[in-house]
Amino acid sequence: MTQTSAYPARSSDAAAASSRTSVLLRFGLARLQPWSDWIVLIVTAAALYPMFGRSSDMGPFYSAAARCVLNGESLLSCLPQYPYQAALAVFFIPLAYLPPVLQRLIWYVIFVGCLVIAVRLTEAIVERLYPGSTRGQNLFWLRTIMLITCGKHFLDVITYASHDPLSLALIMFGTWALFNGREAAGGAWLAVAAAIRASPLIYLPYLILKRRLVACIVFIAVLFGVSLIPDIIGALRGGYTGHLTEWLGQVVGPALMPGNSSKLVFWNIWNGANLYNQSLRGVINRFATSPVFGLTPTMILIVVDGIFAVIVGVLLLMSPRRREYVPIDTAVLLIAMLALSPMSSRYHYIFVLPAVILATAATMTDPRIRTLGTYVLVASFLLRAGTSNDVAGQRLTDFAYTYGFMPLGAIALYIIFAAILWVWRPPGLSAADDKAASVRQPRISWRTSVE
Repeated sequence: MTQTSAYPARSSDAAAASSRTSVLLRFGLARLQPWSDWIVLIVTAAALYPMFGRSSDMGPFYSAAARCVLNGESLLSCLPQYPYQAALAVFFIPLAYLPPVLQRLIWYVIFVGCLVIAVRLTEAIVERLYPGSTRGQNLFWLRTIMLITCGKHFLDVITYASHDPLSLALIMFGTWALFNGREAAGGAWLAVAAAIRASPLIYLPYLILKRRLVACIVFIAVLFGVSLIPDIIGALRGGYTGHLTEWLGQVVGPALMPGNSSKLVFWNIWNGANLYNQSLRGVINRFATSPVFGLTPTMILIVVDGIFAVIVGVLLLMSPRRREYVPIDTAVLLIAMLALSPMSSRYHYIFVLPAVILATAATMTDPRIRTLGTYVLVASFLLRAGTSNDVAGQRLTDFAYTYGFMPLGAIALYIIFAAILWVWRPPGLSAADDKAASVRQPRISWRTSVE
C-alpha cells in the first residue's frame, strides 16, 4: 500500500500564495507611483507638525486680530504687537472663535498648501520657459536642488508659521495669470497679496512701467476694496472704522522715512541693530551707527537703497514687454521685496523660492548658462543658508547675519537673470517664436519646397 505525502501540495499552495501576494504588491505600488510625491509630502508634513505646527502661536495670533476686527476695536489698541494690515485679519475670521488647537492645525494645513501651490505654479511656468526641466530625472534634480538650497527657508517659515506662504501663493497666482495673458486676473491676485502684506505693493509701479493698464486699474480697485473690508465690518457693527488710515499713519508713514522713531512695540525690532533683520536697512543699522565720511546713517541707507532700486529698474527695463517674461520680472521683484523692506527676517526668505527654481531650471537645461548658473547658485546657497545654520556653528552664523550674507545671496541671483535678459532668451521662447514664424508664412515655405 503506497502513501502520499501532503507536504508537496502544501509547498505548492504556499508558493502560489506568495506569488499572488507579490503580484498584488507590485500592482499596488504601480498604482501608487503617480501619487508618490503627494504621499511623501503628506507624510513629511504630518511628521513635522508635532515639532513645529503644534507649538506655533501665529494661527491664534492672527485669529486674535480677526476677533478685534469683529468686535469693532482698533488693532493697534486691541493687539499692539500686530504690525500687519487689517485686511490680513479678515482671512482668519473663519478661525476666530475655534479652539487654539484647531486654529494651529487648520493654519498649518493652509500655509503648507500655499507652499505647495507656489512650487507647482513655478514649476509649471519653468516647464514652458525651459521645456523638459520638470520631466523625468530633471524634475528629481530640480526639486532636490530646491530642497537643499532652500531647505533652511522652508524650516524657518514652518517654525514661525507666518502668513508669507499665503502672500507668496497669491503672488504666484498673479504671475501665472499675467504669464497666460489674463491681465485683469493677474492684477486682482497681486492686489490681494498687497492688501495682506505691504511689500507686494512694488508690483504697482512695475505694472505702470510695463504699461499693463488693465492690470494696473484692477490692482488699484481691488487693493482699496480688500483693504476697506475691515472698516466696512466696523461700520456695519457700529465699531472702529479707521483701520486703513491708522495703519497708513502709524505704521507705513514712519517706516517710509529712515531715521524716524515710533512708540509701536515692534519699532525697535524694525529699526534697531537687530541681528535677524536681513534687509538692506538691517545691514545699514548694524554698521552705520554714527556718521561715516560725513554721511548720516539715514543718508547712507537712502544711497544704498537708491543704488539697489536703480539695479532693479535696469533689469526690468531690459526685460521685454512680453507676458512670457513676467516670471523673470517676478523673481527680480520678490528679491527686491526682501532687500528694500524695513524688516526682512529669516522666514521671509521663502520669497526667494521662485527665483531659485527658475535659476535652477535655466542652469540645468540651457547649456549656454550652465557654468555661470552653477557658480551663482552655489554662491547664493552658501551666502543664504550654508553659512548660517547649526552645522556652520553659532560664531559663523552670527558673522553671516551681521554682515548681511542672506540679502547678498538673494541679490546674487540677479546675475543669472541679467544673463537671461541681456544675452540669451529661454529656449521655450525661441521655440515659440520659430513656431509662430512658420505659422505666419506657410505659403512661402510650401512654394519654396515645390520649386
